[in-house]
Amino acid sequence: MALFLNIFGQPAIIIALVAFIGLILQRAKISKIITGTLLSFIGFVLIKTGGKILGGVLIMFSNMFTHAFGMHGVVPSNEAITALTMESLGTSAAFILFFAMIINLLLARFTRFKSIYLSLHLVLFMAFSFTAVLQGMGYNGYTIVASGAVIIGLYMAVFPTLLSKFSRTIIGNNDYCIAHAGTISYLIGSYLGKWLGNKKNDIENIKINDRFSFLRQSDVATFITMFVLLCLSGAFSSADYLKDILKNNTFIIFALEQSAIFAGGLYIAKKGVAIFTEEIIPAFKGFAQVVAPGCVPAVDPMVLFDKAPNCVLVGFIVSFFTEIACVVVFPFIGLPIIIPGIMASFITGGTAAIFGNSTGGARGAIIAAFVNGLLLCVLPALALPLFAFLGVEGVTFADPDFTSLSLITEFIVKLFS
Repeated sequence: MALFLNIFGQPAIIIALVAFIGLILQRAKISKIITGTLLSFIGFVLIKTGGKILGGVLIMFSNMFTHAFGMHGVVPSNEAITALTMESLGTSAAFILFFAMIINLLLARFTRFKSIYLSLHLVLFMAFSFTAVLQGMGYNGYTIVASGAVIIGLYMAVFPTLLSKFSRTIIGNNDYCIAHAGTISYLIGSYLGKWLGNKKNDIENIKINDRFSFLRQSDVATFITMFVLLCLSGAFSSADYLKDILKNNTFIIFALEQSAIFAGGLYIAKKGVAIFTEEIIPAFKGFAQVVAPGCVPAVDPMVLFDKAPNCVLVGFIVSFFTEIACVVVFPFIGLPIIIPGIMASFITGGTAAIFGNSTGGARGAIIAAFVNGLLLCVLPALALPLFAFLGVEGVTFADPDFTSLSLITEFIVKLFS
């Protein structure tokens, strides 16, 4: 079971396998099979590597920000809570993942929901959260696996297909769509952008004064954004805390280096996206012809980041500071404090802004990122009691799709009990 979880918890392996099977089915030359499979794998590993670099800087920044402004609360981290509950929830979650994949393929073949969900590490996290909810309500074994496989299999096929109504506008075609645990944010943001925004004011077309033209370069803008945030946090941090993390370096040099590492991580991830999409899309067509004719690969939203760099930065900042506002407000309304998950703010905030901008321009991007920030705090706070029985302190599930599914599941089970 541990081996199964290790294999299917690694999306790069799944991507390489799909590319390999697709090229075999297309009867491609041996050289093309080798290069296509390896480049698909390399591209996704680069995305993962870039993500780890981004995550390292963001975790450091999160700790500094928390220290600087005295925030204490629950940290939303899918990876952390999954690791801590592997023994108690892992078996059921693994079976859910396996059968949900089969259901996803069947739905893609026989229904109009043609998306095949390739971000399987996110499905694994969802399987853990679903298992936790039902286990906490007294269910176990076959009931959890059967219901989880059906519900999550439906989710894998339906949600990317629903979102493709908006993602194809951003991508320019329907060669692929988006599979991510923030889909609820992106759908809400897209509709709110459409209703409240102005599509003509595309945030990517905002004119920048020539003296600020360097901000048009996305890597430079990313660097400056992180540098400003680090300096703001450093200004309010204690001398002892800074001494521990600086390691005989000056703060300015430290902030410059970390900002460069952050920008470099994003650059690596985007390079991986370019390699990955160039190889996986043609290879997937061979896979689709046999497994589910007409199906569409649903992939990580970072494939969109290079298409809308302004949105990514605006979405990150708006989502993050919305979460900070929630930290201030929640104690007054009786909700537990949810510490902003910086990586979630960056990825889901940036993606939400891209979708909001596609339907409502700059206003739509800001509204979508704001809603995303609210969901990243409100939903984990409401769902937190569902996971109390696990005995895991200070950490919970993060993304909107996991937490909303948990709350809906609890409501339905109670309704029919």
